[in-house]
Amino acid sequence: MAVQMENFSVLFNEYVSVKIFSSGVNIMKKVFLIAICVLIVFVEFQVISCSRRPKRPADLPSLTPCIVSVTFGGEIIEGVGVYLTPEDKTVNKWSAGGITNAEGKAEMITSSVFNGVVPGKYIISFKKAGKSVDMNAPPSLIHKKYTLGQSKETINVTTDQSEYTFTLEGLKK
Repeated sequence: MAVQMENFSVLFNEYVSVKIFSSGVNIMKKVFLIAICVLIVFVEFQVISCSRRPKRPADLPSLTPCIVSVTFGGEIIEGVGVYLTPEDKTVNKWSAGGITNAEGKAEMITSSVFNGVVPGKYIISFKKAGKSVDMNAPPSLIHKKYTLGQSKETINVTTDQSEYTFTLEGLKK
């Protein structure tokens, strides 16, 4: 991006010095053209700055890669939401989540932005959108014993291991 800005600045300076001030253009047109060029630079700066990721919080500990594979009856399940909630929020306040891909693997992301997970113990829960038999329950193809707030499943994320596999039971089709 810096190279693009340098190139733009060079072109801008050449245009302003050669095209505008050396020509017979009256002063109002010169001011108008300069204002348009400044506006273009401002818009480009805004686009570049808005595309940046948020800054990493100072209190966010080091993250370790974490991939969770989800299967049911030996079959891969795509599109399952995987959620890691710290077991003890006084020790770790950073939750993580991901969605399984076509290989049934979810790359976990902390705070929806940062790749990886803070090492520690988590309650892991799952959700797969679909029609629900119970009208009072949120629509999920995953048995409610694995859902957020109900799950008793745990995972201990360590720096020594990056992949974890969970085989779910009771999937409703």
